[in-house]
Amino acid sequence: MIDTRDCIHCGLCLPACPTYALTGSEVDSPRGRIYLMRHLLEADPNGSPDTPALSPDPALSAPLDRCLGCRACETACPSAVPYGRLLEHVRSEVLPPQGKRGWKLLLDQVLTRPRRLTLATAPLRFMRRWTPALEGYLPKGLRRMAQITPNAPVLPPLPERIPAIGERKGAIALLTGCAMEALYGEVNRATIRVLTASGYDVLVPRAQGCCGALHAHDGDAAKARAMMLHNVAAFPLDEVDAITVTSAGCGAAMKDYPHLIAEDSPEAARVAAFSAKVKDISEILASIQLPPLTHAIPLKATYHDACHLAHGQKVRQEPRNVLDQVPGLSCVALRESDFCCGGAGSYALLQPELSQALLARKLEAIAETGAQVIVTGNPSCLMQIGSGLSTLPGSPEILHTVQVLDRALNGPPPDKPGKGQ
Repeated sequence: MIDTRDCIHCGLCLPACPTYALTGSEVDSPRGRIYLMRHLLEADPNGSPDTPALSPDPALSAPLDRCLGCRACETACPSAVPYGRLLEHVRSEVLPPQGKRGWKLLLDQVLTRPRRLTLATAPLRFMRRWTPALEGYLPKGLRRMAQITPNAPVLPPLPERIPAIGERKGAIALLTGCAMEALYGEVNRATIRVLTASGYDVLVPRAQGCCGALHAHDGDAAKARAMMLHNVAAFPLDEVDAITVTSAGCGAAMKDYPHLIAEDSPEAARVAAFSAKVKDISEILASIQLPPLTHAIPLKATYHDACHLAHGQKVRQEPRNVLDQVPGLSCVALRESDFCCGGAGSYALLQPELSQALLARKLEAIAETGAQVIVTGNPSCLMQIGSGLSTLPGSPEILHTVQVLDRALNGPPPDKPGKGQ
């Protein structure tokens, strides 16, 4: 049972909260939001039976809508308050859905369907590549989508099984993801190249679907639960040693699947077994014997912690350990490396002003490093940070962790896709 009273209002979360850092408003802090949640959930939030719970309305939901869901407050919290789950619960059980029908339609029918997302973003890719001047004539929402959509090629579907190269050491299943496969499909292919070269069969279940993370964050617990059960049934757990994910947001959601289902449910045991096998690709790469990395990358790099990898999954050192193995790569520390860049899944579209302010803060920190390559582990971070790199000296390149390792193993691709946007 999640209880808002676990929060002791100590304020240690305040410096960690991106929205509080921008606005300085208590209502935009974790403890302020928890206090609001308490008033929305409880009939007697102050201990008085005569005090009714607040009636939810758009004005009350606005501070909760402004929350990035980055979970940095969980890292800072001495009481281990599960803020992310609490936020999802309130959004699911209390907050009104009015005014969100267009967003719900986009979420259900486009953003969580990779093929449709590929088709929907094709005009934006064309516009950014050939006619950027047209961006100014777009509505604000579409203009922001055009700004963050990468110029990525459309790739053919992946086979269901890719055999290991050389001595076989095991088998790993891959969740391809929605935005990752549609917009950064080369990340999944780099993952397959590195894993097969390391001796692992890679399974890509054709029946897999969206992990449900965006629906869970948006308060649609029922849809997230249905997506969870679909994926749990789609992956052959008995055939693989692990299920790897290239998207930090997806991985955090999948590791947290058990909280979406009752403990006495018939599917509970399989859901728990599924989640226990989920590993971020950096966790896999840091734990296996890699083949010789024969291609030096003589560049200065810096690493940005994706929120749902650092705060959600508590995975921080593994990506850095992987990068330390790359010959020639010089890694420098990034100030506020685990401070949200403002991407946060759909946040860049739903809260563009705050998102842009956080991006500016992140770009300033990146510029201080003088890095030629920025490395991270989540598609929304790749999009958000990538959209602003052209404004920095030298237009640094942004890559996923596994792409750096793939280049050290196989050499850079001829056209080096992924540079800037």
